[in-house]
Amino acid sequence: MADIVEHPVQLERVSIRDLMDFLIETCRIAIECGCSSNRIENLVARLGDAWGYQVESAALPTAVWITIRGRGQQLLELVRVKAWAINLNRLALLNDLVDDVENHRIYLDEAVEKLKAIRISPSPYPSWLTLIAGGGSSLALIYTSGGRNLELAVGFVIGIVCQLTSLLFSKDSRRFLAEFVSAMTVAYAASIAVQLLPDLNMARIIVGSLISLFPGLVFVNALHEVAQKNLSSGSARLLEACMIAINLSFGVAAALGSIRYIARMLA
Repeated sequence: MADIVEHPVQLERVSIRDLMDFLIETCRIAIECGCSSNRIENLVARLGDAWGYQVESAALPTAVWITIRGRGQQLLELVRVKAWAINLNRLALLNDLVDDVENHRIYLDEAVEKLKAIRISPSPYPSWLTLIAGGGSSLALIYTSGGRNLELAVGFVIGIVCQLTSLLFSKDSRRFLAEFVSAMTVAYAASIAVQLLPDLNMARIIVGSLISLFPGLVFVNALHEVAQKNLSSGSARLLEACMIAINLSFGVAAALGSIRYIARMLA
C-alpha cells in the first residue's frame, strides 16, 4: 500500500487570534470591493473550515460580526468598514486566495502576504481605457434608444466627461458628491450641446451619459440578498441604490433648474 503524503499546510496549526486578524482583513477588503453579504459569510466559513475552526458571521454593508470557535476557545470581533466601491478584479483575486487556502495550497503567512498585495493591487485597466469605456456605454445606450449619429458622438464625449468627473470625486470625503456633481456636469454639458445643436434630444443624451453611474450591481446584490432572506443587508443595499439614483436625479434637476433661472434673469 502506497504511503499517503500529507501536504504540509494541512498540518499547520493556526492560532485563533491569527485567524481572526486574517478574517477581519478579508472581510474588510470584500466589503470595500462591493461583495454581497451572503458571499462574505460563505467565504469566512470556508476559511475557518480550512484551519479546523467553526466560523460564523453576520455581514452588513458597513460592518461584519465574526465569531470563531474551536480547540476550546472562542473569539468575537466587530469589523467596521468606512470605504465602499466596486472592484471586481480584487474580488476575483480574493476568491482565488480563498480557493488556495481551502485546498491547502498555501500557509497562513503566505495568505496574509497575498491579502496585502490584493489590497494595494492596481486596476488591470489604464485610466484612459476606463474613460473610453464610460463613453462607450453612453454611446451604446443612445444607439439602442434610436439616437442619431450626431447624438452618438455627443453622448460619447459627454460620457467620457461624466466618467472623468466621477473618478475625480470618488476618493476621500468627496465620494459622497460623486454622483451629484457628475449628474450636474452631464446636464450642463448636454444643455450647452443642445444650444449649439438644437436638433439633439437632450433627455436621451443625459440618460445615456449617466448610464455608467446607475447602481446596477448594487441593486442586483440587494435583490439577491433579499431572496436569500438576508433582509437587513438587502434592505440597506436597496436604500443605497435608491440614494445613488436620488443623487443623480437631484444633480440633473439642480443643473437644469439653475439654467432656467439664469435664462429668466437674462430675459
